[in-house]
Amino acid sequence: MRPTSFARDVAGVLGPLILVTAATMMVLRLLNALPAYWVSQTSPPPPAPMALADRLEYLSIEVAQADLGIVIATPSYFPSYLEWPPASIRGQREPVRVVSMLFTSADGLQALQIRELFWSGEELPFPVPEPADVVERRQVDVNGTPATLLLGKGQSDTRVNQLRWQANGIHLVATTIYPPEELLRIASSIHP
Repeated sequence: MRPTSFARDVAGVLGPLILVTAATMMVLRLLNALPAYWVSQTSPPPPAPMALADRLEYLSIEVAQADLGIVIATPSYFPSYLEWPPASIRGQREPVRVVSMLFTSADGLQALQIRELFWSGEELPFPVPEPADVVERRQVDVNGTPATLLLGKGQSDTRVNQLRWQANGIHLVATTIYPPEELLRIASSIHP
């Protein structure tokens, strides 16, 4: 029995579509990026990172301080190209008290993030993300305290610089799309 013209046309359209879909799913699976509803449930899902547990949103720094029982340090030097107040303020209570403030630029870009982790230990109990592609690590000084400056790139080859230091029992991580000199100036004005 010979296939009809209609059957050949359908096969000619559906065949490549099925092939492209299958290839896309294989690539996404290899990258571990398949949507959860496509992935077989034979293995348990990975646990959520500890840093994301109990995330809270706040309308103001004062509300976050009262709820978390902490004093949040803000920069006294605040460049005019950044918007005040922070575009978002997030926090968490466990396993460590953390507050994260995101500042946008006048044109709406996410320009500066300051994280304060209230943990007196030398090492944090969970990793804090670094720029996606760290090009250089420098040891610098922030108000007499040793700090690590990470120069790198983020998504779409955007410049991302990050500064990490500890002061008065607080780990601070400041990340920006602006030059490292500006990041150091902002960080030097934060006094926890």
